[in-house]
Amino acid sequence: MHEALLVARREYLERIRSRAFRVSTVLIPMIFALIFGIGYLSGKDSGGAKHIVIASSDPALADSVRAELLALANADDQGKRNRPRPLRVDLQAPVMEDGTAALNEAVESEQIDGYLWLDVKPGATRPEATYVSRGSADFVGKDRMHNAIGHAVVRAELMKRGATREDIDTLLNGIDLKTLQVTHGKAKPADASKGFWGAYMMTFMLYFAVVFYGVNVAQSVVAEKTSRVFEVLLASTKPESLMLGKLLGVGAVGLTQMGVWIGFLLLLNSSSLWMTLGMGGLAAYGVTPLQLIFFLLYFVLGFFFYSALSAGLGATVNQESEVQQFNMIIVLPQVIGLVMVVYILGNPSAWPVVLLSLFPPCTPIVMCLRMAAMAVPAWQLALSLVLMVLAIYGMVWIASRIYRVGILMYGKRPTLPEILRWIKYS
Repeated sequence: MHEALLVARREYLERIRSRAFRVSTVLIPMIFALIFGIGYLSGKDSGGAKHIVIASSDPALADSVRAELLALANADDQGKRNRPRPLRVDLQAPVMEDGTAALNEAVESEQIDGYLWLDVKPGATRPEATYVSRGSADFVGKDRMHNAIGHAVVRAELMKRGATREDIDTLLNGIDLKTLQVTHGKAKPADASKGFWGAYMMTFMLYFAVVFYGVNVAQSVVAEKTSRVFEVLLASTKPESLMLGKLLGVGAVGLTQMGVWIGFLLLLNSSSLWMTLGMGGLAAYGVTPLQLIFFLLYFVLGFFFYSALSAGLGATVNQESEVQQFNMIIVLPQVIGLVMVVYILGNPSAWPVVLLSLFPPCTPIVMCLRMAAMAVPAWQLALSLVLMVLAIYGMVWIASRIYRVGILMYGKRPTLPEILRWIKYS
């Protein structure tokens, strides 16, 4: 252990003093902030077409749809600190179908963003609706128009049956749905959309950190192997001590960097900047102190598991470019959790999700997602930690046996039977 600690100290100081560490510690949060800032600013101007025309052979229906569409747009924009450009809706009614040619030219020349054609057939109770625009991916605008047309048709039918305008407004007004989450027997307010993004960001950071530092270990092993530094180091220490020291040193670097980032988040959370941006604190996104603690625990455990795997694989190759071929083996178990994020958050107590969260390669990602969606039973959290520790012990044992032979092997890449023979060596 003394030898391993000396190697870990060397690895830690060498990396922590490097310019790459300082730059990445500052640059990576800035890149993520820039990405989400661009997403936030682009979202301000989202919301579909801003200038449309409603054309119909029925002026009363067109006017009713226009009123409903404007009311829905105003309701969607309420509470937004930065509202998008207001929706402008013009009317052209009555218009026959042959009159849409001029509207097509207006869309093509960008005089308008699109037009909604409401064709009322003789004897029909419902109109045929068609929206024409330059693009076809306006999902928000499409849903808004669909609701506006439905409200207008229902309003017309209710008025024919003698309902008053006040009664119709009461019936068509939306219901404010509040969401609560049961935690330790108590129902607490929870924002489902913010909770999703909070959970997704934590798991993505965990995925990025574990993969980044795990691959870093493999590249470090190959770099020192190709420079023959190991031949000098092996004269004074054992291969197992070298590998364990490398894992401890790189892991300490990762913890230092994660500590800086989490400290920055906590500092930002306690400031008024997030409130000024209308983002709220970490608690608004469902991130609790307990989740942060387990986030660090699963980072450490996930790092040692995947780094041991990376060190073993790195000892079997001769060039850093060959490490990329093994990336899928390292990434695949974690990608499963990210791909299933919607299912996991929607079914956190389902038995496939529970089993997946107890499967060590997938535990860090899946368990963090489950903790964001529900109060995970204490016995499952404890069992996941025990299984992770056992898996790390087994992976380190296997990787060290591959490492001590492969680190001095040059030339042809070993085959799988040869690697299995290395593991069996005493």
